[in-house]
Amino acid sequence: MKSRVLRKVEWTASEECPRPDVSFMPMMERRRLSLVERAALHVAWRVFNDPEAVGGVSMPAADSVPVVFASRWGEIGTTLKLMRQMHGDGEMSPAAFSASVHNAAPGAWSLFTKNKSPYTAIAARDRTYEMGLLEAEAQLAAGPYRSVLYVYAEESTPAYYGAAFPKHEHAHATALFLTSNED
Repeated sequence: MKSRVLRKVEWTASEECPRPDVSFMPMMERRRLSLVERAALHVAWRVFNDPEAVGGVSMPAADSVPVVFASRWGEIGTTLKLMRQMHGDGEMSPAAFSASVHNAAPGAWSLFTKNKSPYTAIAARDRTYEMGLLEAEAQLAAGPYRSVLYVYAEESTPAYYGAAFPKHEHAHATALFLTSNED
């Protein structure tokens, strides 16, 4: 099966835009979001709602589209903080722990949009972007859905990791709205 990308939205942290805009969410929901979650939700929201991304294409409701989220490191800054807490006084924040998992961003999206469609979280080392896209393609091929939202997001790599991890200078996210070629 072949698919096509109907919409693509990207965001990269910069001096002009250091944090992704999530003002579309209620304050109580967005105040707990990490940078990765903010970036992911920012690009996902724009796929469905930004006039520049829309391009005159009729879109389904955000609450009915399955999601594939991909991130090599996920919440790496939060994970580092938790490891320091664990090796310090042995106490870890339960709230931080629950937000440190790879499915935190698609979970936040599903809660916000009331989306009951499935979501998948992918982490595949240096092939994460490609494997996430492959998963989105596989979901389209398997059906029953005719479209999939693919979101890839990373935060900048903490300096603590030095040369051990590939360096991402800036947080970034991409969302692709894919549809089966039969549409």
